[in-house]
Amino acid sequence: MRVLVAGMGSAIGTGVTRALERNDQVEAIAGFDLEPPRRWMRRADFQFARPNDHERVARIVAEFQPTVVVHAWVFEPRARSSPGQARARTVAGTESLLGAIAKIDTVEHITVRSGISVYGSGRGTPERPNIDTLARPTSTFGDMLARVEERCAQSATSLGATMAAMRLAPIMASYLPNPLGRYLRLPVVPIPMTTKRFGVVHLVDAAKSIAAAASTQYQGTLNVMASDPVTPIEALTIGRRIPVPVLPVAFRLGRSLAEIPGTPLPEHIAELLSRGAVVTSSDMSALGVTMTRTTKDALADLYSAGRLIDVDLSRSLPLVDERTAEVG
Repeated sequence: MRVLVAGMGSAIGTGVTRALERNDQVEAIAGFDLEPPRRWMRRADFQFARPNDHERVARIVAEFQPTVVVHAWVFEPRARSSPGQARARTVAGTESLLGAIAKIDTVEHITVRSGISVYGSGRGTPERPNIDTLARPTSTFGDMLARVEERCAQSATSLGATMAAMRLAPIMASYLPNPLGRYLRLPVVPIPMTTKRFGVVHLVDAAKSIAAAASTQYQGTLNVMASDPVTPIEALTIGRRIPVPVLPVAFRLGRSLAEIPGTPLPEHIAELLSRGAVVTSSDMSALGVTMTRTTKDALADLYSAGRLIDVDLSRSLPLVDERTAEVG
């Protein structure tokens, strides 16, 4: 099979690519992104492309003629982009990619990077959503992901291809820039007074799961979350941070204060901390994947890193710790 990875330069895109490189069934791998991968690739071919550069993306896709497409060109608000940039880039990148693969006839399967934010936290959302739970996003990121899933499903249907939607919990690893990780690493952390729990997934397990779904051409939706969810206070205890419990209403003030040290907290993360985020994890054994790290393990890896800062796309920063986040 010939696998195309859109968003190869991101931490998750790089991890997926490195996992695919170890699969002998994968004949060739190509990918593109705004920025290059921060890891050496043995077999993959990377090219620069911007989400709104439809012609360049179409040319890359036409030249490569993929049979499997991994759509990891999804920008989380406050990870590598501002909220406005994240939505615009995700929409443009999705349309560029799907428009390009619509012009070829080789695509058999699409795997899309989604997230558990699609379930939302409204009144009708169960405590532990499963893959049959309707997507009712209540945040910008959740809405973005739901729309990406919908567009990819439409594209797969028109192409006669299969599709896998990988709904990931927040991804954690040392040196991985993301809004939840930055917030939890503040020296003093305002958190809502709640016993609600949330789970995450380690970068290694997330990457392996997406790579396995792509290589096996899995059809359907999968929830990917590590075991052993934690409360906000338990998460801070792992990192020896000082919690400042506040009433849920006052938590909005904590979100504002987080802007001061440059650690903004987007709404989907505020929902996670105040209302919890635990889903019924899918059985990954059919894909040959074993989740190797619990939520507590992933958080411990997060706290093992140095200072996490916002990413400027013009700068090169390490995304994961070589010792603890090796995929394979």
